[in-house]
Amino acid sequence: MKLFKQEEKRNTNLTGDTKVCVPIMGKNKRELLSQARDVVKMKPDIVEWRVDYLDISNKAEGDYYIHLIAKKIRNILKDIPLIYTFRTKEEGGEKSITWDLYKKYIVSAICHGDADFYDVEMYRNKDRIYELFDDLKEVDEWITSEYKMIGSNHYFDKTPSVEEMKNILLETKELGANICKLAVMPKNKADVEKLIEVSRETKKELDVPIITMSMGELGAVTRVCTKETGSCITFASGNNASAPGQIKIDIIRKLMTYNRGCTLSGNIALIGFMGTGKTTISMTLAEITGFEEVDVDAYIVKKEGMAISEIFEKNGEEYFRKIETNAIREICENKSQIISCGGGAVLKDENVSVLKENGVIALLTATPETIFDRVKDHTHRPILNNDMSLEHIKKLMEEREPRYQSVADMKISVDGNDRVMTCYVLLSQLEKKGIVKVQNG
Repeated sequence: MKLFKQEEKRNTNLTGDTKVCVPIMGKNKRELLSQARDVVKMKPDIVEWRVDYLDISNKAEGDYYIHLIAKKIRNILKDIPLIYTFRTKEEGGEKSITWDLYKKYIVSAICHGDADFYDVEMYRNKDRIYELFDDLKEVDEWITSEYKMIGSNHYFDKTPSVEEMKNILLETKELGANICKLAVMPKNKADVEKLIEVSRETKKELDVPIITMSMGELGAVTRVCTKETGSCITFASGNNASAPGQIKIDIIRKLMTYNRGCTLSGNIALIGFMGTGKTTISMTLAEITGFEEVDVDAYIVKKEGMAISEIFEKNGEEYFRKIETNAIREICENKSQIISCGGGAVLKDENVSVLKENGVIALLTATPETIFDRVKDHTHRPILNNDMSLEHIKKLMEEREPRYQSVADMKISVDGNDRVMTCYVLLSQLEKKGIVKVQNG
């Protein structure tokens, strides 16, 4: 049977560095060919054709119509491998079709050699997958092109347990997939960490490549940190995104160079008003670069054995500022760190001097409206004195902003940027200044 043989004409070898795949999702031939031409200019390693976006409602022979378009796409892509994906409505795709019609489209595409990889949702109905493979055996003599099956498992509403995710990937291999794919939706940072853990462990157990990712803005970092996940393909967006959390191809390629290896001269101290995302950005930077991340407030909490709000309540702000300075001095004894500072840390000249002596200060900025939206439900911001109004936040920001601006070595706005994009902008500035250097880059 020709089901799992290597394609000779195009390079479908998924070893080495993670391959970047960009989707095309046109509703008709004109849109698809236009998108294909645009995508080729972006130089992806692989292109995914989301066939379920194609309008075939009035086509009596939809499978042959797909084949004719596939030939034209192939001519445009030349040596770039193609993934054929038909995601049904129940699988998070665009169309509700019968199982028999779905099988027909897949089997016909394979017989015609329309693609190099075929993405099939596998885990939710094993009997159907066996049925699909049986149908392929029956037409084996007409299959002339080598291809590989990507066994996909999408969870758009949750992240299963670690054990469940492991079993899903292992069983996907047992069902006959050449490449095992798992995409989950995280509810919190712990979910993202679970996905990374599963990826690392399962990759060691399987003798086939894996593709794993956490979706959405929270999980976007997993599309970059493929050194940690071992994912053989990461999906980026060209002109359009086919899934939540996809990052533009040029941005993801650059971020992946940092993930593969970079060095840091001195420390990076993140400052800014509360709610600008200093902790979130510092943690994401650490995940992408591998640099150690230290949160000054968390450092103090651990050392004092109480929350910041308790320290303020029991001992007052003056005491807190004193131990904050001590903490910054202790932290700065080490180098190549990302330091997340409290909102008031740089109001003290001594703190600024220590931070600058040991690295650079990067200011995260945001509008008062953005800040208000982020902190309005918080109960652990003692400096607000229980006044969560937009007016109060504006007043505090006006008082502090001149100081922030005067001590900062660089400024990055977080308005309109998610955490990964903010990290991209910051790392780009740091690289221009020679503070961050890409290894072998």
